[in-house]
Amino acid sequence: MDLFDQRAAGDADAGEYGLSGEMKKTQYVLQLLGAAYCADTLKCILVAAEQGMEMNTGAIDIAGGENQSADFVAISEFGMLPALKENDFFSYGVKSITEYVNARGLGFSLIPKNVTQAAEQDDCCAIARNQAGPQISAIVSETLVKASNDAATIDTAKAALGPLLDDLEQRLAKNKFVAGKNFSLADIYWMAELHLLSLTPANDLIEQRAKIKAWMETLRAKKSNCGQALIATSLLPTAADVQSNTIKDVVITDF
Repeated sequence: MDLFDQRAAGDADAGEYGLSGEMKKTQYVLQLLGAAYCADTLKCILVAAEQGMEMNTGAIDIAGGENQSADFVAISEFGMLPALKENDFFSYGVKSITEYVNARGLGFSLIPKNVTQAAEQDDCCAIARNQAGPQISAIVSETLVKASNDAATIDTAKAALGPLLDDLEQRLAKNKFVAGKNFSLADIYWMAELHLLSLTPANDLIEQRAKIKAWMETLRAKKSNCGQALIATSLLPTAADVQSNTIKDVVITDF
């Protein structure tokens, strides 16, 4: 039994994939290992919910270095989070997982077919993850995870976020969604990052920007991309969830 089946196993009595190996409805239930304070984990959960893919989740203690344990490295090279299992398929890393789940899902693709639009989406995703992500992670760590509240670290991260959020505000002043008129992975990447930020005292960075705030409110009320009743953002963690490293499963009731 690997870590997936230890931490993110299904309920065999309910007919879920995991212990029984049986199909539920038309799919295997995905298994994901990650952390509530890891934005990349949240991105994968959001894509699964948007695309109508059930997902059992299990928490890995990154702060305690569990992602570098022999058991975890055996299923995810270099201890990269998050990690995904579906039947006998394994994957790790946010880009691989989100694109895989998007392709497996039931809704329209969250990746534009137009190459120019797809490139713009990729740029937006990269900014969210590679530039905003480390700053938000530092704030979340200082205020919720380690809770050491080092003012210098928080202030430095907030200063670095300012121009990035100004750019996002300008984008949303021109279009309904981050990368244009259509909802895409770019919205999921930014939403996961900014949701974590919103749980911290640095939420004022969002409150100061009306377009970003309105866009987040829109996503918090939007039903899933594949037309099911589930609101994907309802699965995002609370501050208490982040502190206890609790992740919600994706459960679809209206196939």
